[in-house]
Amino acid sequence: MSDVTEPTGVGAPRGARAGSRAQGPSTRAQAPSKGGGLREVARRAGVSVTTASHALNGVGRVGAETRERVLAVAAEIGYRANPNARGLRGARTGLLGLTHRTAVEGGITDIEYFVKIVNAATWTAMAHDYSLVLVPPSLDGRPFDSLPLDGTIVIDPLTDDPLLSRLSGMGVPVVTTGRDLSRKDAFPWVDNELSTCAVAALDHLAATGARRIGLLTGSTGQSYDEDAERAYLDWCGRAGRPVLMDRAESGTDSAAAAHRLLTRADRPDALYVVMEKFGFATLAVCRELGLDVPGDVQIVVGADGEFARSARPELTALDLAPEEIGRQAAELLIDVIRRPPSAGTGPEHRLVAARLLPRASTRPVAADDR
Repeated sequence: MSDVTEPTGVGAPRGARAGSRAQGPSTRAQAPSKGGGLREVARRAGVSVTTASHALNGVGRVGAETRERVLAVAAEIGYRANPNARGLRGARTGLLGLTHRTAVEGGITDIEYFVKIVNAATWTAMAHDYSLVLVPPSLDGRPFDSLPLDGTIVIDPLTDDPLLSRLSGMGVPVVTTGRDLSRKDAFPWVDNELSTCAVAALDHLAATGARRIGLLTGSTGQSYDEDAERAYLDWCGRAGRPVLMDRAESGTDSAAAAHRLLTRADRPDALYVVMEKFGFATLAVCRELGLDVPGDVQIVVGADGEFARSARPELTALDLAPEEIGRQAAELLIDVIRRPPSAGTGPEHRLVAARLLPRASTRPVAADDR
């Protein structure tokens, strides 16, 4: 899976240009300096974020002197008031955003897991009188500057994700599926209990008689990769099993990592492969090396989908319930928008159960282990 790539060929942020047009002639003659979001405006003006937001959007009980000071700071740093008047009662637009943090070859619609999340979130939003808009992935969050969104779902955030920082500074309610590992308690999220999922896959392989169980994961730094690695290392430690692990580097073919694992002197006789497409590549490497699946190597992939079901043999997989994740993410976001958490209340976190789907890429579990 490749990293997020920032769009090229884009000039100054729209917010800076619009901010300069909103001011008088003397301001228009000067290029606005690069500043920050709403929080930066509030800090420089010496007011709260709420007061700054009210002043910029012309609502609330803000004194004329304070309003003028906030507007002057906004003009100075090139900040444009958000078109949503976010977080203000009565200013909702009925639009929700959804974006993913990994640039997927072929787009988000090329991966069944994402498609199911989007579909479920869309229908759930409609049931609550909202519409959902897909927003292209971007490191700097620029598309959000000009979209009148009431809130946004972010799929698989990065570690210390700059988009989450930007959205938070803009006052946009956010729910993630997966977690920003550096701030896992800072935002509301919906996720699988992936450590439990990984253990279920590893226990299944052990029950089939596998002795050297390896892990093939990615290098995204996203929570699903890190959860799988941590669970695998813990499991190997408890079970007294050797650690046989490799990572597919971002932007590279996962087949190279699979080849390294399967040509080791202590070759794994089973693999837990975190990404579904990695499993497809692993099958190709097995064919290239003349290894039978599941006779020589058993394979479990960490997410079910079209690739797993259409593979030959079909791949044992974890059903991560993406429809339920999409539904709950949309419901949680709407709850946050309609009933913002009170001060001192932590964000809500929801875990969605997964289940193992045994198929032909793993051997039957011994009768004594059923």
